[in-house]
Amino acid sequence: MKSWKLHISPAREFSYHASRVGGDAALSRNDDIMSRPHVEFVQAQSLPWRPATFAHLGADVEVKVLSRDAETGATTAILRIPTGWRQAGAFALSADEEFFVLDGALELDGRRYGLHCYGYLPAGYERGAASSATGADILTFFSAEPSLCVRVRSASADVIPFLDAFEMPWHTDKMDPAYGESGLCWKILRRDETARDVTMLVASRPHFHPPDWRGPQERHDCVEEMFLLSGDYIGDRGLMEAGAYFWRPPGLDHGPYGSRGGNLGLFRTLGADLANNWTDDRREIDRDAARHEPIIADMATRASMRSWKAPPRY
Repeated sequence: MKSWKLHISPAREFSYHASRVGGDAALSRNDDIMSRPHVEFVQAQSLPWRPATFAHLGADVEVKVLSRDAETGATTAILRIPTGWRQAGAFALSADEEFFVLDGALELDGRRYGLHCYGYLPAGYERGAASSATGADILTFFSAEPSLCVRVRSASADVIPFLDAFEMPWHTDKMDPAYGESGLCWKILRRDETARDVTMLVASRPHFHPPDWRGPQERHDCVEEMFLLSGDYIGDRGLMEAGAYFWRPPGLDHGPYGSRGGNLGLFRTLGADLANNWTDDRREIDRDAARHEPIIADMATRASMRSWKAPPRY
């Protein structure tokens, strides 16, 4: 088995305990991220919109829950913010929040977050007023069940208040050569050098595939999570189209992958350095694949899914 590793060298010490923001006990982060059920893959279009129950959002916000840890409340979801929505500041949450705007626009702390803008607000970070004149769909990641808490920091080296992904350059620095040579590139949105977490955009070109449509599988020591923003992925579970999502625990063989028309995905790797461990055997993928063979370990998610078919392209 061949391997490749993205090394992230620790540059500072950082620890977070729930008691800092009102909890009674320290959280074991590795347990948090490893206990979430395997999802591979679900099309977000197949999930229902439901009223959001996060206390800080107020009424009229809807949510599609893509995956959730029942023990900690850590959640990946799409929030639908209605036109004219407003939220008063100042407050802080007991969980880290990452967000990426899929559609529409959000105003927060005097900044306008439009299409493909990103932010990371750590637990206890005080935020100001928010609003949306147009409405917005926002891909959101909470590290635990978010609740209101007493502010514990007004400024932090960990906060990423604003990034416009359109203005960031594509590159292949520190990318596995097997990926870079095949035409993949990325934009790193966030890197936590202590927790070994990385959030990134990854793009592949049209007609991306292994030679002869056969390639090795890969395995990681970290959690891998992906939301497909545009395009398509062809893999061992079928055809993923824009809106596809997976949460993959460590140690699972997957792939190989290809793409008909290219793609853009938001990826997160959590809990360990990203290492590609390649199998020696080679598997075939079908460029004409239209099937979907999901692994949905969470029965509530499976029960809520409805059939979805992509609209005609022509």
